[in-house]
Amino acid sequence: MRRMVKNAGSQLTTPFALCVRLIISTIFALSAFAGSAIAEENSYFRTVTVEPGVRTESINCIGCSVIVKGDLDGEIVTVGGDVTILGKVRKDVVTVGGRVRLNKGAEADADIVAIGGMVENEGAVIAPAAQFTSLPWMHLPGQLSIGWRGIVALLCFHAVSILLPVLTLRPRRIQNVVVASRRWLVTGLVGMGAIFVISFLLDLLDEELHAGDTVELIVSILFLSVLMVGVAGVTFAIGDRFFPGQVLAAFLTGGLLLVALELIPYLGFAVMVSGSCWATGSALWSGIGFRGPQPPMRKKAPAVLKLTA
Repeated sequence: MRRMVKNAGSQLTTPFALCVRLIISTIFALSAFAGSAIAEENSYFRTVTVEPGVRTESINCIGCSVIVKGDLDGEIVTVGGDVTILGKVRKDVVTVGGRVRLNKGAEADADIVAIGGMVENEGAVIAPAAQFTSLPWMHLPGQLSIGWRGIVALLCFHAVSILLPVLTLRPRRIQNVVVASRRWLVTGLVGMGAIFVISFLLDLLDEELHAGDTVELIVSILFLSVLMVGVAGVTFAIGDRFFPGQVLAAFLTGGLLLVALELIPYLGFAVMVSGSCWATGSALWSGIGFRGPQPPMRKKAPAVLKLTA
């Protein structure tokens, strides 16, 4: 995870693939950060403050924010939190699901990337080689800062995830996914295994095989297609609990409920993790909707033969 977000600035030519990789990689972020080097500080759900003075270590923060008051000679990577710079940072700063704020008088000597937030410069001293990159439309569920772009991003993602499968597949196919989603424990485990395999495959293509962006984009699109089919089925399954038999009301209720839960700080991340595993597993268990009762075949009307005398 850390290696991926560290190089995020160089992968912005394919933001679609980057977004998919973020969704997959953040699910395993906890285990990835647990194996970090000794020269790094790892914090979970607790704000890290760099006091005045010189500090030479990198900081990894999950579900928390970082405040730099002194001179930090190390990288900063946060997932779900913000970064506030009052002093000086000498190396890259990357926040996934948060914003970076540089107060007046702060100094930045390296690149700063905010994925799911904005880079706000209130008058900092910036090195000539430093670059700022903001991707506010990639909202990470559960992040601490919530803006209108994040709400719109989640609403659009769920709307597209429902409309595309419904329009491209028969309603009966989506119903098969709904039936499969009822086995939530089995489908959740299947989805977790599938996401782990996809994450490993993307790392293998990038680090070992050195495949191009096109190959990674194809794999990402295939995964996202399966995920969307699963999201459509899971959304209907949730909404059908409130409005049984009412398709439109069920989809609308399920989608709005999921978005509302994903916007809650901290809890939204757990909803994304469990929901992604559940949706992916449901889609795979149902064979992308092709496993289950099939729509009845239309019988052709018998041809009427006219006999002439």
